[in-house]
Amino acid sequence: MKKLDVAVALVLTAWMLAEVWAEHLHPAWASVPLMGIAGVALAWRRPFPIPVTLIAVATAIAEAAAGQTMHSAVAPVVGFALCSWAVGAYEERRRAVLGLVLLVCGIWIAMGVDLLRGTDQYMGTDFPWIGGVLAAPGIFGIVFGARTRSLRAAEARAARLELERREAVVEERARIARELHDVIAHSVSVMTVQAGAAEEMLRVDPSRALEPVRAVQETGRQALVEMKRLVGILRERDDEVGLAPQPGLADVERLVGQMRDAGLAVELRVEGTPRAAPIGIDLSAYRVVQEALTNSLKHGAGGVVTVALRYRDDGLEVEVADDGRGTADGNGAGHGLVGMRERVGIFGGTFEAGPRAGGGFSVRALLPLQSGT
Repeated sequence: MKKLDVAVALVLTAWMLAEVWAEHLHPAWASVPLMGIAGVALAWRRPFPIPVTLIAVATAIAEAAAGQTMHSAVAPVVGFALCSWAVGAYEERRRAVLGLVLLVCGIWIAMGVDLLRGTDQYMGTDFPWIGGVLAAPGIFGIVFGARTRSLRAAEARAARLELERREAVVEERARIARELHDVIAHSVSVMTVQAGAAEEMLRVDPSRALEPVRAVQETGRQALVEMKRLVGILRERDDEVGLAPQPGLADVERLVGQMRDAGLAVELRVEGTPRAAPIGIDLSAYRVVQEALTNSLKHGAGGVVTVALRYRDDGLEVEVADDGRGTADGNGAGHGLVGMRERVGIFGGTFEAGPRAGGGFSVRALLPLQSGT
């Protein structure tokens, strides 16, 4: 509600009530409250044009039924004209036409009641003339208010698109945060283990220290490539995103090799007939394996890890299980497991993680594969 609308409604209400005394619009017990209601309701004519118009029409009919003449007061006519304009300017076309029909017909009914009670006399031309006068502001509102309605629709559409864009940005930043966690956690863990191995080799056999040092270098280089790709997503210019492709199931064997080089005993099993997976599921499956192996490297206490990729009729099952003494992320509620659960949940899959009955820890995810892919 705008302050101008409230001010106009108050001024018009005062004018109506003054006319009750000036024009002797009796009975006052009906005229005063009914005109007050109609005048105050005009403050809501912009957001609720048709309901306000119905209130104005209903009060006019009630006044005529109570014996008040409809012929001498000017302020109510101004109020009806404001209702007519509001209906035409602020309602969509079909509703505006309906609102104008209700307004004109309602005033004709009030005039008819006035005529039947003998309160006033009307000429034969009064009915169409008054109907035309009251409908005119609404017709102008329909014609000239089309631009206003289109602007309001454009503003609403722009606001909706802006909200969708912001939600997409938030979702994308959350995805990037998970990606960065996976890359950094995996790479730093491997580099730490390899650096420790290199330090030990320098003490025992310096000639053998070169291999873990090279592994650290290669892991760091791959981490930088992935981080550049992720940071590139945030850049505005498309020509700046000349980055490496995202990893997928085809890279799991290379990932397993890296973990073996880091000192983790890993066995890879592929069961069933491999099928192509959508890009998102392909990446998510790789990240589940990567995060689970990273947790095993950090917490598995030197156990043996089995990575199983099972192509089932209902999708791809990814299982990473170790027989070590530790548990990933302590109580299983860390950022890594949360990220894996979110990745799988996005695609409608299921995710389970927890200690194994015989010792160790297991991560199991089932990702749906589209039929025919």
